[in-house]
Amino acid sequence: MKQKFLSFFAVITFLGMQVHGQAAKSNFNIEITVSDEQSGNLLMKNLTNLTPDTIRIINGVAKYAGHAVEPTPFIVADEANKYQLFFVAPGDKVKITLRKKDMVVTFLEGSPSHEIFRGLIAVQEPLQQIGGSLQQAYSNPLANTDSLNRVMEKVNEKLKDNFYAFLNKNKNSEVTAFVVYSAINNDRNIRTGIADSMYRILAGPAKTGFYGTELNKMLIKLRAVEVGYMAPDFTLSDSTGKKKHTLSGYRGKYVLIDFWASWCGPCKQEIPYLKTAYSRFHNKGFEILSVSLDDNKDKWTAALRQFQMPWIHISDVKGFNSVVNELYHVPSIPKTLLLDKTGKIIATDLRGEALDRKLEEILGK
Repeated sequence: MKQKFLSFFAVITFLGMQVHGQAAKSNFNIEITVSDEQSGNLLMKNLTNLTPDTIRIINGVAKYAGHAVEPTPFIVADEANKYQLFFVAPGDKVKITLRKKDMVVTFLEGSPSHEIFRGLIAVQEPLQQIGGSLQQAYSNPLANTDSLNRVMEKVNEKLKDNFYAFLNKNKNSEVTAFVVYSAINNDRNIRTGIADSMYRILAGPAKTGFYGTELNKMLIKLRAVEVGYMAPDFTLSDSTGKKKHTLSGYRGKYVLIDFWASWCGPCKQEIPYLKTAYSRFHNKGFEILSVSLDDNKDKWTAALRQFQMPWIHISDVKGFNSVVNELYHVPSIPKTLLLDKTGKIIATDLRGEALDRKLEEILGK
């Protein structure tokens, strides 16, 4: 069997956060020498803010001044959204040499926080390249998959060791908080225990800074979709807007929270199984709360008319900006949580006939 390459320990991604506040006086400067263009534009983006700034290249140089309260991830991007990520802290005077054709940074100095980040990339990148070669080798029909699996396992283990060594060495750095935040975001199947173990390593500014604070919020949301934890309470209206349903109002029943949307093909494939489970077990104390993550009410209500699902349907019609996404970690759908009579999560993501089998265990045939 082909092994998964590059677990979340290896991959760095980012998520923009919108931060509101009054503009502050610039406290850092960036000068970018573009080696292959004399004029044009670049985009500069602070990853704690969704709004990019356009900077002009004049005589091969682009300059940018901004404000940061702590070491902060930035990206410089071209018109096609190819980008390079780097860190800037208050007081930095950063000099970058960039080849715009392929968006490659050939030189960067003046950012001590970026040197921390570069230390992680330096040890992980060679291993990622080996992993990439192994992935290609799997496509060879004559490949010895057992041998490849053993090598891949060693690569992933080394990536993991490097990652935790980096965390422990730089546990006070805001850069490390960003790395952990990105790693957790990258793995949709992250277990709460693993995420907690990484967060517990952080200390000082890493925990109290922007990404440390966001990490704590994320952990709360991760627990909200983990077996053994209580499902956070919420209230949403039905499709008429006239009746509200509160999750805790269904204590005393086994409840399936079904996160779905009218545009989600896999969600709609689950509807026949949900109908079967509801028909068999509703009278035995089973209820379904389908929480739509649609952002278009007409499409949501049209789907309700089309599929005629005889259980509770609620939404604030805000898509993935729904209030439930502030409480639950739902990066993709379908997502289901089965709660016991007290509101504790006892199973997750029961697909197809698995829901029936689980309900048979609980409520009998």
